[in-house]
Amino acid sequence: MSLLDALLLDPAPFDVWIACRADGQHGSGTLNDPYDGSTAAKFDALMNALGPSTQVHLGPGTFQTLGYSDELSGGWQVQAGMKIVGAGIDVTTLQVANRQSGGTPARSFAIGHALAVGSPLHANLVDFCEASDLTIDCNFSGQSGGANACGAVRLMGNHVRIARVKAKNWGSMTQSKPCFVLAVVTGDRTAELAEVFDAGIEGCIVVEPAVFSYNTYPSFALYAGAAESTATNAEAYGKAPFIRNCFVDCGGPSEGHDCRALSMGWCRGGIVEGNQVHNTKYGGPFLDKASIRDVIVRNNYYRNVVKGPFWDLGVLNPTTAMTLSSLVRDTTYDATGKTALATTVGSASHDLQVGERVKVTASDLTPPAFKGVFVVSDVPATNQFRYRMVSDPGSNAATPAMQKVLGVDQALIELNTIELASDVSDPVAIHLCDHNAGQGPDYAHGGVIIRQNKIRYVNGDAGDGWDGTALQIEGAKNALISDNLIECGPTDNPIKNFRCGTATYFNNKTPSGALIRGRDGVSNTKSSELETEAEDALLLTLI
Repeated sequence: MSLLDALLLDPAPFDVWIACRADGQHGSGTLNDPYDGSTAAKFDALMNALGPSTQVHLGPGTFQTLGYSDELSGGWQVQAGMKIVGAGIDVTTLQVANRQSGGTPARSFAIGHALAVGSPLHANLVDFCEASDLTIDCNFSGQSGGANACGAVRLMGNHVRIARVKAKNWGSMTQSKPCFVLAVVTGDRTAELAEVFDAGIEGCIVVEPAVFSYNTYPSFALYAGAAESTATNAEAYGKAPFIRNCFVDCGGPSEGHDCRALSMGWCRGGIVEGNQVHNTKYGGPFLDKASIRDVIVRNNYYRNVVKGPFWDLGVLNPTTAMTLSSLVRDTTYDATGKTALATTVGSASHDLQVGERVKVTASDLTPPAFKGVFVVSDVPATNQFRYRMVSDPGSNAATPAMQKVLGVDQALIELNTIELASDVSDPVAIHLCDHNAGQGPDYAHGGVIIRQNKIRYVNGDAGDGWDGTALQIEGAKNALISDNLIECGPTDNPIKNFRCGTATYFNNKTPSGALIRGRDGVSNTKSSELETEAEDALLLTLI
């Protein structure tokens, strides 16, 4: 083609309009002559023909699509830089069409793409992709033996956004395929380490889960984390993901749906703020099969939930400890002899990163300094890692083994309002769990600060009994719990800690102003704090 001919060609379209046309015309994709996307086949063909960095404007009406599925063929995939913009929530609706899977467990999304990261690194990321201003009908109840889980949007890339999207009619019919309604993936370890940054969900609405009797399996309404909720040692940590200013209503905490409103993992500097969660089993952020480096949970409102923020961690992986070929005091690296060097059997990879936690066991004859929970300080090779001991063991370990400890490194939970459901089993407003993974010299979790939260029952009604707990902190190396206003739980110990390094309580009170002292759940003793210590000091001066 000559240069003159190239200059005379129309420029590549960066803005495309699609409408549900009833006149049978194909259209040219302009504002005044939009493409015809009136059927799933037409819509998917148009989306497949568009290139990266295209802004797609969807007009009013309902568009059908096969969307994207990791397991099933057909549909289309979103591309890097693509922006899909509707005419407004409940004005534009994108509905997942009926997929036939032939019995294969599968998960579908109205908007999605393949996640496996190949070579070169980041080959499958959709950086700067956005979906906004539309309603997505996941159409779970309209699947006839097709997709086992139906979600709305799943994106992985730097600076991706899901904004002002309403999702409805979602769910899962199988334990092996949880439903992710609106999801951003923060990392990938399929081939190479990929960690994305600034991925988020804001201003979205997730309501109306499908009511089919088989929609009882896990569903995550708003999710930022790993592609699958499966425990693994090979983790990644995206930077600064966020879930903010969203609304979730799952129909009720005891409606039969195993719903998690908010979930965040596999990240550094995560923020969950300004969200409203109603009528949901786990308000969240909920996490049970992944680690998180640090997260801030603030200014969220939870109403009628069994639990608010809930980290069901302390999980040991693999479930059977990995045998180590050697565990030695590494005096070549650290002359004090306090650094241990662990080597796996053969070329087996431990998949650990610096800052993660491991539980190390060994024979009874091994010096105790080698054993316990430790933070990985160095990874010299894929089959070696180092950790710091509290003292020089004086000799090497015998028959050592290791397991990764999935946990929370740092968490700040502040300024949230949590209204617990009544007449449900074991409600806990804020729960950090360690499953008794083990303590010393480190712990399953690092530091946690819980402050200025308001906790009560819905409408002040505890139902048949004053049951449940306001705060339960397990396995934190350092916990600071202060200035919380609590009107729920057993009157003698609504806040308690188990197996923590230090737990400091200050100025936690009832609405009437009565001081609530924390309790050590292991020793069953109440913790002292500044106010009680000052009173004790005053009494001693008067004696």
